[in-house]
Amino acid sequence: MKHYQIDELGRGSLGSDFGPLVQSTAVRFRVPQETGTSSARPAETNEVPPTDQLAEPVHHVRVNNSFLATQERKALLWLAARTPSAVSPDHLTLLGLVGAALVMAGFAACRLSPWFMSLAILGLFLNWLGDSLDGTLARHRKIERPDFGYFLDHSCDLISQTFIFVGLGLSPYFTVFSGLLALSMYLLMTSFTYLKVLILKTHHLSYYGMGATELRLLVAAWSFFALWYGPGLIDASFMGLRRIDITIFALWSLVFLAFMWKVWSDIRRFRPILDK
Repeated sequence: MKHYQIDELGRGSLGSDFGPLVQSTAVRFRVPQETGTSSARPAETNEVPPTDQLAEPVHHVRVNNSFLATQERKALLWLAARTPSAVSPDHLTLLGLVGAALVMAGFAACRLSPWFMSLAILGLFLNWLGDSLDGTLARHRKIERPDFGYFLDHSCDLISQTFIFVGLGLSPYFTVFSGLLALSMYLLMTSFTYLKVLILKTHHLSYYGMGATELRLLVAAWSFFALWYGPGLIDASFMGLRRIDITIFALWSLVFLAFMWKVWSDIRRFRPILDK
């Protein structure tokens, strides 16, 4: 994970955790304080750049306030320093995608035998390893590709999370309805995150302490709990509806309200900048 420092002019740079200062890259906006002050913005123009020109690089500040961020970052730095030279960041990105496919296959196969749970858990681990280590390895070796790496990594993230949630829904430990409901919330939060990267040059890797790593652990913990409890947990009904679907819908509603609150508060916080 990147660790950035922001100076008062809004310039982001790699911090000391990655050795000497590598580069100072200007961002479009200063990260706002509660006062809502802003820095100057480049003059607007009506000129449209030629389509054959390269786009402006995606430089942004990464913010990760998840519960496990500190411990995870230390582990990733340790792994990056010991990764064989034959393994590239692209290999790790592919590993994460393969891991997600194993999750879906393992969860679906659990209808045949609960022993396939081990395949799903292995897939979750490989998905975490590939998805989390690829960027750290690139920065450790100083071979970053901010544009291509960002596009490839997050495209694979969307595919991977679809595999994971659909696989969970196909398993005997969840329902398709609840799995798709959870996936819709993930995609909603992801869309909001990418909008903030585009407009504010800030990439939030977690919300309310929850990031991708914590989400994977929740999926694994729920699966083990449902396996231990038995099929009664999923089959129990209330007024003709499965209780698990009612519960997940209630949780989804609470998260959706929190999401709307986050959007509203960010609009209030950033509007003085965006209006200029």
